[in-house]
Parts: sequence; structure tokens; C-alpha cells
Amino acid sequence: MTELSVVLISRNQDWNVARLIESVLRETASLPSKEIVLVDSASTDRTTEIAATYPITVLKLQPDQRLTAAAGRYVGYKHTTGDLVLFLDGDMELCEGWLDWALEIMDSRADVAALCGLVIDRPITPQTPTAEHPQALRADAAGITEVRHGGGASMYRRSVLERVGTFNPYLYSDEEPELCLRIRCAGYRIFRLPHPIAHHYTVPWEALSTFLEKRKANIWLGYGQNIRYYLGTPLLWPYLRERGWAMAPALILIIGIVALVVSAVTGQWAFLALWGALIAILAIGAAVRKRSVRRAFLILLRRVLILEGTLRGLLLKPCDRAGYPGRYEVVR
Repeated sequence: MTELSVVLISRNQDWNVARLIESVLRETASLPSKEIVLVDSASTDRTTEIAATYPITVLKLQPDQRLTAAAGRYVGYKHTTGDLVLFLDGDMELCEGWLDWALEIMDSRADVAALCGLVIDRPITPQTPTAEHPQALRADAAGITEVRHGGGASMYRRSVLERVGTFNPYLYSDEEPELCLRIRCAGYRIFRLPHPIAHHYTVPWEALSTFLEKRKANIWLGYGQNIRYYLGTPLLWPYLRERGWAMAPALILIIGIVALVVSAVTGQWAFLALWGALIAILAIGAAVRKRSVRRAFLILLRRVLILEGTLRGLLLKPCDRAGYPGRYEVVR
């Protein structure tokens, strides 16, 4: 079996795919046994054309199926054989030194099921150069911390994924925390190394356009989908405790509906006024904490969009991951 498999996922990222692949080739150059697979979600730009110029396998998912980041990881995993599988997003760049250290940890500690690292956000601009990579912090072994989940850049043991199941390809989002919850509930552990695993080239989160783009991409549906999947299972409450971002907004909304009904029935609009005062207090409190009215507005808007996305996700019928079609074209 191959020592390491690297699964890269992409969608319309011709602006970064070369940098991503070159960083992976650089960091895996000394490994005697490896495989690198890029799974593209039906890009309409030159992503796959550029990727095909490198010595890796390139698969392009067909557009007549649900296309998600989780689907790319699912298909990539199924197409590899490595004892260890490293997943990276298309807008990332693998940092120098993390992989060597991670391989040592995985080789020496059988209790570690997954490893991640620090992710450094960098702006997307045409002038953004390849980032400088800090030296590995090998002496700071105490900085290795146990975490609940990793993110788009994480390494997993295949033996663990074979036992608990891999990514759910039907999830629009939150697929890593969902997988890691299953891993932890099966008795395994997840750790983070005190060293950057990847640079993440992204747009600023504090922008209205970013929120609207995330909503358009169904980025918050995964919360509701996971709740629907977990209904009637022992994993429901652990998931709600860790990922129930919509619970507080939902409670406030329910209170508002009750206040509206009571006020309409009794003719006493003080109940609705009290609810409005509660909203105002929350908004003022957020503005004070963030020292910015704009940031407070964006935080509240994000909460509303999470609630809306969660409700939409709850309405989606759960699908068996084993039934995902996973149709693709072999580009290279």
C-alpha cells in the first residue's frame, strides 16, 4: 500500500492550482511511496488544464450530480490507497516542514487518528507572492494540542476512515467537523501541530459580499443537514453542543414569534416591544464588544444567515453516502 496519498480539491481556481500542486510536489519529493490526486468540481476555467501539466492524477467530476467540497474529498479518497491521506483545498498552499513532522507523529503514535496544523489566511490579489514558510517548531512538542476537528487541510489514517466511514459527499458544508465527531466518538484522537500546515488564500470575511457569496454557495446548509442525519442517533446532542450555531438565533426567533402571537391575541404590544428591546440590547452589546457598529451588524447578519441555512438544510432529505454516483472524467 502507498505510504501517503494527497487529495486536492478544486473548483474554478486556476489562479492558485499551480501554486498548490507545486507546494505538494516540493514537500513530498523525498517520499519513496506517494500518490497525488486532484478532484475538480466541473470547473469552467483552466484549473484542470493547468493541473494536467503536472505529474499527478487529475479527475473532473461531471456536473450532473451534487458537487460539494465533501464530494471531491469522497471521490479522491476512493481513488487512493495510501495508509495516510492528506486533504487540501484548492485555495491553499502546503507549508514547508509540516508534512515531515506529521509523518513522524503518525509513525510514532498509534493513538493519533488525524492531524492538522495552523492555517494562515492571506488575501487573494494578483500580486500575492508565494508565502515565506516559517521554520518547524520541533522543540515545542508541548504545543501539540488535542482538538475536536481539523479543517480543509488535515491528514487522516485510512484504517480509521475505513472503520468510521469517510466524508459524506452530500453535505454542502461542515463535513470535516461531522467526520471528526464520528472519529472521536469511535474512541480515536485528533491533534494539531503548532506549525502552519497551509496558507489559505481567501477574501476578507468582514465583507457583505463575502456573506452573500457564501449563502449562494449553500455554505451554511451543512449544519441543518447534519442535524437531520443525526436525528434519532446518539450523535445528535454531541453535534448540537459543538456545532449548533443556529440554536441561539432560533431561540430568539421563537421568542419573537411567541411575543407577536401573544401581543396580537391580548392586544398588549408590550410583549413584542420587550422582544425588540432584547434585539437592540444584543446589537448594542455586539457593537461595544467589537468596537464597531459595522462589525456588529455583520456578526448579527451572519447569525441570521446561519439560521436560514440550517433551516434549509433540515429540509433536505438525507442520502446514503454509498449511493453517491461520483461520475468523473480522467483528465490525466
